Amino acid sequence: MKIVKTIGTFIAVIVVFIFVAIAGISFFSAPESSGLFGYKGYTVVSGSMEPKIAVGDFIIVKMDPFDNVNKKDIITFQYNQELVTHRVVDRTADGLVTKGDANNIQDQGFVIAESYIGTQKILIPYFGYVITFLQKPIAFAVIIALMGIYLIYLYLNPTTKDEIVE
Repeated sequence: MKIVKTIGTFIAVIVVFIFVAIAGISFFSAPESSGLFGYKGYTVVSGSMEPKIAVGDFIIVKMDPFDNVNKKDIITFQYNQELVTHRVVDRTADGLVTKGDANNIQDQGFVIAESYIGTQKILIPYFGYVITFLQKPIAFAVIIALMGIYLIYLYLNPTTKDEIVE
């Protein structure tokens, strides 16, 4: 029984660490910020990259040097005050040419170094829905309720000395 509890605790710590890391990345993801250790995270809100990247997915990008971006890389950039994540289809003297995988035509204009935010490194399917939920006020109430339920569970189910000795 002690081994099961130890494994459960280890898994819980790993899950909490992952959530805290992703929350930190998400918190420092403003386009003008440098991110968390160079990484930024974004929730996908359109289907322009489907099926590779779907609505509700969470992507983590890293600002690699602009000169290192190649054809077929998936990048995030700022265009008309919006963030866009599309695939690089060409590199010209004017900048990068991009296109959404689900789109029939290339994007207008070129991505230049000043509008480039980062290259996609990690994709977490559906996790964007979790991030979006956690940004809502109701999420605070849900988290407090879950913590309260857990405290009640601990109070009603105290650990006995026999379990500690095992």
